[in-house]
Order: sequence, then C-alpha cells, then structure tokens
Amino acid sequence: MTPATRPTGPSLRSEPSVNGLNLPSVKQPGPNSKSCARAFVTRAGHMNTVSNLLTPAKAIQAEREAEADQTVKNNLVCDVDSVLDAARPTSAERRLCADNYAAIVCARLEKLIDDVQRSDNAGAGTSAKCGRESKHLGAEAARKNTKAAGKMPLTAAAAESAGEQADSAAYSQLVRWISLCSKASGSGPKVSREPMMYPWMSAFIAFVAKELASAAAAGESSEETLKLVSFGKFDFVADDSDDYRRVDIGLVLSSGNTSSFTDAAPAYKDAVMLVELKRYLAEQAKAYMQLVLYTRNLFGTQPNRRFAWGLTVCGTTVRACLFVHDKVLSSEAMDVSTSDGRRVFVELLTNWSMCESWRLGYDPTIRFDAGLKHWEIDVCDSETQMPRTYICEDIRCNVYSTFGRHTRCFVAQEKTAGPVSASSQDSSMVLIKDSWAQATGPDSDVVHDEVAYLREIRDALADDRALEGTYPLLEAGGVVQITCPDGVVDDTTQLILEDIDENTRVKVPARIHRRIVMSPVGEPIHNLKSIDELIVVVGDVMAAHTAIAKRCGLLHRDLSVNNIMFHRDANGGVRGMLIDFDNACRITDMEKTERPDCVGTLPFMSIGNLELSDVERTVLDDWESLIYVLCWIGTVGINQADQDCETVHILPIKSWHKDSATNIAITKRQYMHEVSYFEYYILDHIQKVEGYEELLKLLLHLHASLFNSHHVSPSARGCIIPRKFEKYMVGIAQPKAPAPSDTQFLDRNVDPAITDSFARRAEIADALADELLEVTQRFRDEALQRINKGNTH
Repeated sequence: MTPATRPTGPSLRSEPSVNGLNLPSVKQPGPNSKSCARAFVTRAGHMNTVSNLLTPAKAIQAEREAEADQTVKNNLVCDVDSVLDAARPTSAERRLCADNYAAIVCARLEKLIDDVQRSDNAGAGTSAKCGRESKHLGAEAARKNTKAAGKMPLTAAAAESAGEQADSAAYSQLVRWISLCSKASGSGPKVSREPMMYPWMSAFIAFVAKELASAAAAGESSEETLKLVSFGKFDFVADDSDDYRRVDIGLVLSSGNTSSFTDAAPAYKDAVMLVELKRYLAEQAKAYMQLVLYTRNLFGTQPNRRFAWGLTVCGTTVRACLFVHDKVLSSEAMDVSTSDGRRVFVELLTNWSMCESWRLGYDPTIRFDAGLKHWEIDVCDSETQMPRTYICEDIRCNVYSTFGRHTRCFVAQEKTAGPVSASSQDSSMVLIKDSWAQATGPDSDVVHDEVAYLREIRDALADDRALEGTYPLLEAGGVVQITCPDGVVDDTTQLILEDIDENTRVKVPARIHRRIVMSPVGEPIHNLKSIDELIVVVGDVMAAHTAIAKRCGLLHRDLSVNNIMFHRDANGGVRGMLIDFDNACRITDMEKTERPDCVGTLPFMSIGNLELSDVERTVLDDWESLIYVLCWIGTVGINQADQDCETVHILPIKSWHKDSATNIAITKRQYMHEVSYFEYYILDHIQKVEGYEELLKLLLHLHASLFNSHHVSPSARGCIIPRKFEKYMVGIAQPKAPAPSDTQFLDRNVDPAITDSFARRAEIADALADELLEVTQRFRDEALQRINKGNTH
C-alpha cells in the first residue's frame, strides 16, 4: 500500500503538551525502571490503555512540570486577602470559639518565644542545645529519652520530665524558624539546607495543635476541635501515586493526643493539605509550582475531594493557597518573624482545625464507612426531588488534574435495608458520574446540561429495542447539595468562594457540582477480546449516535477512546455504548454559531474543530473523530497484548498526542487528503496482528466515504488547504477520483462559490452520514457473523 515516492509535507514537530491529561489511581513503578512495561505510565483517567505507551514516565513528569509552570503564570491570583476568610467556620458559635481559642494560643506562643529567647540570650542552653542538635519533633525526642533510660516503662514523674524535655526541644526549633536570617538584616540563624526547616515549621504547627487542644479542654464549648498536625516523616514519597517527587510536609487532622503521625506511612489519601518550603522569598514562584504538582495528587487519591488547600513557606513568609477548579487563589504574606504574622497564621490553623469538613474541601455527600470499608454516595434527583444513597463497589475513574471538571465515576448499587442477593447484584449495578460542569454565570445553569440531555435521550429512544443498551440510561441526576447552617444549598464554586471578595470571585469561572446515576455499567474498550468485537461496538455506538442526532437533535462532539464503552449480555455477547454527553449541544445551536467553540479530546478532534474553523459543526465532525479513534487503536493497539513499547513512540500518529492543535490539524490534513497519504502515514502502521486487517478495511471504507466519496463533486473531496496552510502542503496533489455526472453529485445544489471541501460536505452532512452509517453497519454484521461462527479474530 506504500506509494512509490514518499509524500512531502510539513515536518512533524513534537512539543510538550500542557493540557493536563488524567492518570489512574494506581501505583506505578519508578521512572528509572529497566522494564519496558514499567517505563511508561497510563495517561488516561478512564482506565484507558490505548495511549498508555506513547510517552515515557520522565517525559510525562516533564509535561506535568510544564503544566504547573503555566498554571502559576496564567491561573494564579496572588495576594487575595479574603482567601483566609474561606477557611472560617460557617456557624456563629464555632467562629466565636475559633476566635477565642486563637487568642489564647497566640498569647501562649508569644510568651513561649519571649521565654526561649531570653533563655538563649542568657546562655542557659539546655533547651537551646537540644534544639540545635535535634532533627525531629518533640515526640521523637521523648522516645529517644525512653530508649536511653534502658527501655523501661517511665514513672509518672519521669514521663513528665521526658515530655518537658521533648517540648523544650520542639520549642527551640519553633523559635529558630521565626528567627531565620533575612538577607536584609543578616541576623538570626542561617539555613544552609532546606530540610533544616522541616522540623522547625512542623514544631510551630504542633505547638498550635497542642495549645488549641488544651484551650478546648479547658473551655465550656461543646464544639468539636480537631488537631492539624504533620506526618511524622518529612521529605517523603507517597506510595499511592505514580508521582515520585518528594513532598516536604503533609498535614493531617487528628482527634488523638499525638503531636504527629509518626507511625503512619505518609500517603496523599490521608493528607488534608501539603506544604512546600523554600529557604528564600525569591523562590516563591518555584514554591507555587511545586505545590501545584503535589496537590493534583490529592484530587487523584481522595474520591471525596471538592477543592484543596495548601501552604507555601519561603523563609519566614507563609502563604495559603486555595485550589478551585480553574484558579489558584493565594493569600497575602504571613511573616512569622513578626507578631502580627504569627497571629494571622495561628488564626488560620485554628480555623482549619474547627471549620466544617466541606470548608476544608471535602464532600460530605461522599463518605467512607471504615467499619464496612466502602464509600457511600448521596444523590438527589432533580426530577423526583428524592434523595438516594448508593454503596460504591469500585472507583472506575478518578481525577488526576488540578483544574477542570474533575470527573469521577463510581460503580455502585443502591443502599437497601436488607442484604442484596447475588442473583440481583449485577443487574442492580449502576455508574455514578460526579463532575463540576461549567455554568454560564454565578446564578445560572450549566452550559451543557448532561442530565437534561440524558433525560431527553431516554424518553426519545425508550421504544427502540434495537438501541437498548447503546446509550446511558438515566436513573437519577441533579445538583449535589451541601447542608450549611442556613439550610441545604447547591454545591457550586460560589459556595466555595462565598467569603472571597467580589473582585476576585469574578475571575473564577462558575461551575456547578452535578451527579448522575446511569446504567448499564460499561467497560473500557481495551477489555474487548478481538477486533471483531471492536467493530461490533463501533457499529452499535454509531447507530446510537445517529439516532440521538436525528431524534433528539443533539451532537455528541467528543468521540474518543474513553467515550466508547461496551458491556456484555447474559450470553457473553458484546454491546457498544456511547457515553459522556458533557460536551454535547443542540444542532440548532450550532447552526446559529458563527464561530463554534473548540471542544473534545485533542488527538481525536476534527480538523475544523482544531482550527476553530467557522465552518458549521455537523455530525461529520463526529464521524471524522471516529476515524481518528480507529486510526489510534489500529496503530497503537487495542490493549497491552498488542502494543509494542519499543516502536510505538515513533509512530507518525504520535504527533496527534503531543503537538499543538494547529500542528495536529496540519498533519491530519496531510494524512487524510487522499488515499495514498492515508495509506503511507496510517494504514502501513496498522498492527501486524491477526484481525487488524478487518479494521484496516473498515478504515479504508470510512475514509473514502467521508473524504473522497464518488458521490460528491471533486471540490468537495479531500482536504483542500486554506491559503494560510499552503506553504505546509507543497507537493500534495488534489485527489483525481472518477466521479458520476454532475447531476448525480450530492452537493449539486450547494453554492459553487463555496470552495472549501469541508464547508461543501457540511452542506450535505446528513446524506454523507447515512453513507457512513451504512458502512459501519455492514462491517458490524459481518463481524458478528464471524463471532457467532467462532471464526473471530
């Protein structure tokens, strides 16, 4: 199939992507592993392995760093004074308690600092010497004292003495931090290495936690007070992520008496927030960037995480960071070398210890039952207004990005009063999709209402048994609701930012937290047994796509390897299913849009979509995306058994994964323009594995029907290049396929002044889509016959 001469065209540039692809919540091997399978990590959040071999782990880490750098440059809002107000408890009683306790802790802190500094100045050096030599917090020092005593149980008096010595060591470390040498003054202790600061800063937090617990115990309030403390280990690599960077400090909430989690292995899933430390204020931007890198793992390992907090510490300057879905809001500086700075920081730590869990970023409607070891999820249906609770059996899709919709998918079944029989368990399983949909404004509905779309699809296709199981059947769905002192309210970015000043709030795009319950539960296509099963799935999916477009007037706009799923019937037969209508829109709305927006998954976007073309988006854009999905699967491999990690990274198609939208569009124009180029760049790289020849044939027919149909005029064929792209396409001729007479062309009534081939095809989109559907249905039927005869590939 290779042409006699190599086609000429634009060079394929491979620039790092910073568009934040998701990662699964699985432990991956280290980046220096020699194993082929271990040298790459999965990039897709939907348990997809079709693209998991395209980029080495080190390159992925580099992409994440570039993304974090862009986040700091483009999505960080600095010096927002009201950020600290977002940490305040919402109830009046808890706020009053927090204010009183913070005042008590501040008074004790200032007295401690004054006492230690006087002691140091006087040369009474027991506690100061212990502070200079100790590398651990007070609790660690206490254990060393116990060991030195012969590992014998301490008497009450000895234990009290050991505790006092440990506290003295920790207090000295605390004072060393707030007395750090500044470049301006040149006074105070100098920091030769960053790790020296870890126990110093942790000692400050431990002191606040201890004194806060003491103040709460002495008070008359019944309000619960937790302790915000650090993991006992600093500079750690968490085991529950594929990110191998070392985290400086992780903070957790404790209701116990320990000052730190010295016996617990640090894990992202247990952290309330993370802390990044630097020696100097000049390193603030780098501290922000690293905090962004770490915080993405909180979203990935905590299914009930709505938003996140974090801290940067540069010398003695502390800043709190609030991570919402499109922005990072940073507080003004809290300089702990001053009494005012210490007061504000203590107030912040106290508020975090006393505020409601949803103010810390947690979702109270997703709860972990430690006794039964499962998650429980509440769903409020907007149609019936009836709340339901589900028991999560499996987390199918988690979040590994700092920004965006933060889509999570849970396999669950409705919670019942009695046990569920094994026979009915499978049939009762549902998929719960949890995401933050973009809204048109602070008090408006979502831009693309997936709940409304699924309800419309369900009603329109209810009587069509042939399409049963090819689309998600809506069972319940609506906005997530949070219980506040003022009552039950919708969970939105406005709720998160309700205490943030108006000038800052308008900089944060509005989002609404929605939850949808659907059935059946699909599996990712990499679990298919053969290419014939894939062809059957594609036929089902495009039949559903066509019916939804014609009967509901909805355009999906995001066909990708993640959004084509399958499930099996009782006999093991396969059924394809089109999912994820987050980006869907009404076709009539697209007709009114002068310049449609760019949506979808980058490697699979249509050329017009990538170029932000003013050509109307039609069903042909989705069919074009399907071709790219099949090109991807055919060349990369449907699953790891077919993938070759030694050669996959040199495939021409890799540019779709790595490059800019403009360059991807250029290469797609080149690859798709006529069949010889399509064969050279794509079909010649189809897997040389049994069964893939059927996929190759399907691709040839789809390509011919969409880009080079003999039923359209020559001006409607190929990928005619706009003038601005001509310089990239030197040497590429227009297709010269035989054609019927002019009177038989499908585009015979299209205005001759329209010379763009994409625009001409858009005018006859429905007719071409019918031809494409006929192709997929014919291949589906043939594949199904082979499967039934046992001759499948």
